[in-house]
Order: sequence, then structure tokens, then C-alpha cells
Amino acid sequence: MKKRFKKKLVIGFLALTGLVFVFFVFNGKLLEKFSFYKYNNFIREDAENIFSDTDSENDALYSYVKKFGPKKTIQHLNELSNKFGSCHDVAHRTGRFAYEIYNAKSFKLCSSECHSGCYHGATEAYFRDHGTANLSQNLNLLCNSDLNGFFTHQCIHGIGHGLMAWNSYDLPEALKNCDMLKERQDSCWTGVFMENIVGGLTDKKSEHFTKYLSDDPLYPCLIVDNKYKSSCYFLQTSRMIQLFGADFNKVAETCLKTKQPYQASCFQSMGRDIGGNHRQDAEGAIVACSNAPSKYRLDCLGGAVQDSLWDPSGEDDALKFCHLLKDKEEKNYCYSIIFQRATEIFESKEDAKKFCLKAETDHQQDCLKQTQ
Repeated sequence: MKKRFKKKLVIGFLALTGLVFVFFVFNGKLLEKFSFYKYNNFIREDAENIFSDTDSENDALYSYVKKFGPKKTIQHLNELSNKFGSCHDVAHRTGRFAYEIYNAKSFKLCSSECHSGCYHGATEAYFRDHGTANLSQNLNLLCNSDLNGFFTHQCIHGIGHGLMAWNSYDLPEALKNCDMLKERQDSCWTGVFMENIVGGLTDKKSEHFTKYLSDDPLYPCLIVDNKYKSSCYFLQTSRMIQLFGADFNKVAETCLKTKQPYQASCFQSMGRDIGGNHRQDAEGAIVACSNAPSKYRLDCLGGAVQDSLWDPSGEDDALKFCHLLKDKEEKNYCYSIIFQRATEIFESKEDAKKFCLKAETDHQQDCLKQTQ
């Protein structure tokens, strides 16, 4: 009787131990999931402040970056952008926080969603700490050689953002710093011009004060050296929109006032901004590009469809854009652009192949040849 009782006691103890073990394992996973939900919900609740750049965004965004890393943060912000608008500026702040937390590792931990804003913010923070000493030599640290052409461009573009901010929005000085690079100087120039527009303010009390914005929609492109002009006009329609809203007929009229060599760059810029203003609205973007004169319509359409395929999450939007085009030349041009981009943004050939097979049947082979 006693032996039977002891046996039951041992079995009961082992069962209880097993239950306790299972409980802690299960609850560990549950707590992990709850923790993710808590932070996921936390950033959603604070999203309006985070996206509007109010003082209260700092703790929420910093906590999320520290808890889950910049890549997951950027991906989540990209999802939220459907409701709250462009996530590029908040991605800049994410990049700056990432650099504070992870230092040089942040350049490999960032991801390209939100128009590579994380890379841009990380480089801004880098220059704040290191200045421009040995800039060319440090390029491998900032934009390491295992990046492909697209991401190398984006990284060096981010250097331009960082140089502009580090130089207190002294545009000529920032451009000269870009000239110190041995390659891809134009990628750096576009970063400088973009930062002047999206980060620069005309309030002299602001730390982002720039003398290189005015009511002239073609300024500062009119005053920079010729070698910088094409890069300047490639961003300048973003300033035009700041001045007179998303009136793309007026934007087109202003682009035609530029000198002939730079008009194509201006209409490519217009296309990019149309893409941004018509996010997930391919029909609207195509209609808006009708404001461009016929000889620059391809430039506009190309800029718009590229804006939709910044990362794999935009593949369906880009394919829909090309599918909707009726003109054969326009359709072929559209597909050529996104097929080239596919070779750069998909992490594996299998993912690229799946993308190709979503295209219209007549164009699938062209895509598959490029992604082999």
C-alpha cells in the first residue's frame, strides 16, 4: 500500500514538474508574443505623434528601435504609412536612433523601405560624430562593397543628406564635400538637394535653416554650377509642390522653363512626386503624367513606376502600373524599368522569378532573362 502511494506521489510530482516546465515554456513564448504585441500596439497608438514629428515621438520610436531593431521598425512604419502618409522623414529619425544604439552596425541593420530613410538618418548621425575627415576612405564602412548598385546609390545618397545636415544646410559646402568621393558623386549630390528641400526651413531660428530655398520654384538649381544642375532638377519638383501644391499641370509648365539639357531630369522628378502623391493609385498616377508633354511622358511614367517599386512590398503596384498602360512603347518602357529594379531589390533569384511570372505573359520572358 505504501509502495503504491509512493509510486503515485512520484508520478504526481513528475507530472506537476512537467506541467510547470510546459507552463514556463509556453508562457515564455506567450510573454514574448505579448511583448511584441505590446510594442507593436505601442507604436500604433503613438503613430500620429511619431509621423507628425512632435516632441512626444522620441521615447516611443527610440524604444521600438532598441527593442526590435531598425529593420523591423522600418518595416512596421512602412505598413503604417498607408494610413499616416510618407514614412521617409520618420525613417530618418529611426536611422539616427539606430546609429545611437548600434553605431556603425546600423548601416547593415537598416532596410530600404520608406525610401531608404533609415540609411539617410544613420549617415547624418555618423557625420555628427565623425565629421568629413577621411570621407572617401570611410566609404567602405558606410556603403560596403557587398551592396548592389541600387543600394550603393541609396547609401551614398544618404551621405549627401548627412553632409547637408552636418554642414548646417550650407548647400555649396555640402556639394564640395560630395566632390571628395572618388565615385558616385552624383548620388551624393541628389542627397544634398533632397535634404535642402525636405529638411531645410526658412525660419532663421531653426537649426535646419537654409538660405537655399525661395519662392522661385527653380531655385537653387539656377545658381549652382552646371555639373550639379541635372541632380538638382531631379529633385526640384518636390519644392514646386511645396510652393503651389500638387498642381502637376503647373509643375509641368515650370519644368519646361528650364534649359533643354535639364528638362528630362525635371520630368523624371515630376514622375517620382506623382508616384508619391498617388501611392497605390496607378490609374491616378498615369492620368497625372498626362500633364507632361508627349516627348517627356516616358520620363514622367518612368519616375512614377520606379517610386512604387522601392522594395518588394511594391511589386504588385508596379506590375499593375505597367499592365494599365495601353501604348506599346510606354508599356515596354515601364516593364524594362521594373524588371531592372527587380534584379536589385529581391534577395533571391526565386523571389525575382515569382515576380516575373506575375507580369503579363508577353513580357515574362524578358523579365526572366534579366533575373537569371
